[in-house]
Amino acid sequence: MKAQNLASIFLYIAVIFHLLGMSGWTSAKLAQPIELVILALMLLSIFILRKKKRNKRRARRPAPEVAVMLEHAEEGEPGK
Repeated sequence: MKAQNLASIFLYIAVIFHLLGMSGWTSAKLAQPIELVILALMLLSIFILRKKKRNKRRARRPAPEVAVMLEHAEEGEPGK
């Protein structure tokens, strides 16, 4: 399962719990545990969607044709 799909499922569940808590169908004792579940699901979604830090890439070596063109430009030869 892709990370985005999993994170969206957790966010949808968090929204359902939030709506359930806001609707008043739950008792007052369950308000804090529901809020903690919502917070946990949202943090889990953020953790899943977090992008990995990439290593700095080295610059690519230019093609040999570019080196030849650079040499001609430095020598001042027109048209080659």
